[in-house]
Amino acid sequence: MANPRRPLARQLRLLTRHQIRLISSAPSARLHPQPPTPAAAGGPQPSSTTSPPTTPRPSPSDLLAQPTWSVRALLPPTTTTTTTTTTTTTPSPTISPTQLHHLLRLSALPLPSSPSHESSMLSTLSAQLHFVRSMQRVDTSGIPPLSSIRDETPAGLREATVSFATLRHVLEQEEVVGRCKRPRRRRGQKQEVEKGVEDWDVLGMAGERAGRYFVVRSGGDNNGGVSSAVGAEGGMGTKGE
Repeated sequence: MANPRRPLARQLRLLTRHQIRLISSAPSARLHPQPPTPAAAGGPQPSSTTSPPTTPRPSPSDLLAQPTWSVRALLPPTTTTTTTTTTTTTPSPTISPTQLHHLLRLSALPLPSSPSHESSMLSTLSAQLHFVRSMQRVDTSGIPPLSSIRDETPAGLREATVSFATLRHVLEQEEVVGRCKRPRRRRGQKQEVEKGVEDWDVLGMAGERAGRYFVVRSGGDNNGGVSSAVGAEGGMGTKGE
């Protein structure tokens, strides 16, 4: 008896081949139909410019053309003094001439030679004090003080960090002694001397020597005066001639 499923399977294969032929012979427009345009659909026409207008970026010269702050804001307010020939602008004085003279004497500086020179010094000193007071009025709450000027980048911090590898050559020269295991430096080992720093000749540039000392002559001529002998360790002796 023939199997009834064979004719059915054959018909399915033929139908599948026929569909594949139809798909392969069809144009691409049928496989990927394009959506209808607004004009064909009767809708409104799109505008010619679809992107929004862009704002031009200002150049650095335009940004710097209008300053918003000046260092003159830290200088004191000025009062204008007009004369017949010139117009000068001087800050309001905060230091008296007596205080100026006292400060000059403490600093071993000469006093002003004329009233105009004194007025100029008072004006300059008042402006400097006002600038310093403006800096002191800045609120620094919550900001840690600067202990030193150093490289705070990650590479700089790694270079300045003292680690076990930095002290390894020093720790290798120690040994543990006693029951309490106290570290002590090994004796009899030759210390490394940096060339040109610790082995330099102290008396190498001396013009005159006296044993382990160099001679310094002061006063009189070559036949008289006082000669001082200074040693390399700092000792000093004086001899009259």
